Amino acid sequence: MTATATTFPVPSPVVPPLRVRAKTVARATRALARDPGRLDQVLVLAQALNVGVVKERWGRFAGDAEGRRLLADRPILDRLHVDMNELARLPDGTLGREYARFMSDNAITSDPFHDPPSVGDDVAAYVMLRFRQTHDLWHVLTGYAPDVEGEVLLQAFSYAQTRAPSALFIAAFGSLRYMLRRPGHLRRLREAYRRGVATRFLGAFRWEDHWRTPVAELRAMLACPAPAT
Repeated sequence: MTATATTFPVPSPVVPPLRVRAKTVARATRALARDPGRLDQVLVLAQALNVGVVKERWGRFAGDAEGRRLLADRPILDRLHVDMNELARLPDGTLGREYARFMSDNAITSDPFHDPPSVGDDVAAYVMLRFRQTHDLWHVLTGYAPDVEGEVLLQAFSYAQTRAPSALFIAAFGSLRYMLRRPGHLRRLREAYRRGVATRFLGAFRWEDHWRTPVAELRAMLACPAPAT
């Protein structure tokens, strides 16, 4: 039987009271104002802001054939399931090679994304984990660097894709706090958002099937505009 949107239960994560989430966001924001590299606080902030809208965004997954396949198979992208040494031996320009290069060059590991968030619902937890584990692949596809501006631009791109509150918050906070006086930042921010609008929904994309595909081909396949030069 062909899978349909009703094949999978609608996620029902436990959503803390608004005042609790607001305090969590405030604490994480203060920590990030002191140190924008605090990935742990980014994850805390994202969970507090996004857990309440997982159910609303469910249709993007359940209404997509690839999304339903992801939910059925629940592939994992971490060091236990992805051989980075093998990816590093793939030809230059392929997704796998460029992903391995990106992680190595920037001293990034998938370890912080190993465990699903604790939200009281396994479907919601997997969806949130999937976005966490594919974040660096979005960097590779878009060409945005993992520095402060690159992260801000990727969040603008991500907001266009997902309407996740955390993406809007981080893009706005990062721009106001760090990037507003940087020449051309607002133009690049608008461009990042427009790239996200134009690109096919990446949340349901099966990256694991395309390690050997050149990134340039993936951009064409996913209708993702090439980064501005």
